[in-house]
Amino acid sequence: MTDSHQASSSALSPTAGPSNPAPARRVQLVGAPPPGPPIPKDDTHSDDDADRPEEEDDVDSDDEVAENGVNGGTGADKETEEELVDLLANFAVGEESLELTHLSLKTKDLRHLNLPRFSSHLQSICLRQNLISKLSPQDIGSLSKLTELDLYDNALEKTYGEVLTNGCPDLHTLDYSFNSIRHISHLAQLSKLKTLYFVQNKISKVRDTDFEGPIAETLTSLELGGNKLRKIEGLERLTRLEELWLGKNKIERLENLDPFSSLRILSIQSNRITKLENLDHLTSLEELYVSHNGLKVIEGLSELKKLRVLDVGGNKIEAIGGLEGLTELEEFWVSGPGRREGSSPSSQPRHLLTTVHHQPSLTVQANDNLISTFQNLEEQLGPKSCPKLETIYLEGNPVQRKEGSGYRRKIMLTLTQVAQIDAT
Repeated sequence: MTDSHQASSSALSPTAGPSNPAPARRVQLVGAPPPGPPIPKDDTHSDDDADRPEEEDDVDSDDEVAENGVNGGTGADKETEEELVDLLANFAVGEESLELTHLSLKTKDLRHLNLPRFSSHLQSICLRQNLISKLSPQDIGSLSKLTELDLYDNALEKTYGEVLTNGCPDLHTLDYSFNSIRHISHLAQLSKLKTLYFVQNKISKVRDTDFEGPIAETLTSLELGGNKLRKIEGLERLTRLEELWLGKNKIERLENLDPFSSLRILSIQSNRITKLENLDHLTSLEELYVSHNGLKVIEGLSELKKLRVLDVGGNKIEAIGGLEGLTELEEFWVSGPGRREGSSPSSQPRHLLTTVHHQPSLTVQANDNLISTFQNLEEQLGPKSCPKLETIYLEGNPVQRKEGSGYRRKIMLTLTQVAQIDAT
């Protein structure tokens, strides 16, 4: 979702015209103030459970039948239904954006909202922090003009991708973050999807057929952070990817990356990577985040001529090296300055555990490693080697303690092109 999440209803401009178009009407209904980042739902299943075939979407469990009210409800239920009917009663059918956030909406409640009446104009709907466990053709699947759907922090265990493919063919942004989904199923036919979020679910494997379809020609950003992935696999068809976020998984190797010549951002923080390898084909890469892994040396970057941001903080690196030829480098991080925020615009922190906020300047981050000397600092990162370097993070290394009060001054004298050292 875009940062329009932060906007409330806006009236049509009285001066709207061809050169000054009226802004889209937005409706925002928010329940109790949202809490902090959602706590991952309890996972009582083993990793092997995710390899089981996904149940057919048209089979309702007993819980789903009860939730949808097939056996009737109490008087209190009927009173709640009336409240839901009235919730959107005063809004015109021409609304283009709806935010129904933190309202404890359940699957059955969607029916009473009568969403189909907005189908001719509605382009964006945010259903964050509710209790939705199922999507059906009668509610979300009826919104044929929908381009953005946010289901962040609900109770979904499946994607209900067939409902979206048949009912919402124009979707370009889809957010399933903080649910309990185990498979990326039935999304391959979404022929206009560009951005897909699966942060903090229960996905242990991307299967070969998961992206076998039109989605492979359109998807440019994929977020799989906070899952149970052990390998980078099943993504080979996504040759147009520009952003790939894989933080906080269990991945041990950088592999199967050759098809991604268009990739600009690769984040694989908080995994089990011990070697920088197999990156030669990522010739468009501009940002590489590999903090909190098991790296001992910086290597394998010689072909990344466009690399601007390198984050290797929180590893076991003992010396600054392996940066030859990275003349575009602007940011170098070898430390961990607690500034991890959502990479995508959002009203709530989206990727606290998986990504790093994009910075406008070039940076190198190598904090919280085992670097004990400034040897090679000028050779690797000096004005002649990295003339565009603006930011460097080295705090939390033994060299900071060793140099004491002279730590910052030595960096300033050596890297005269740098504008920011650590968080200052």
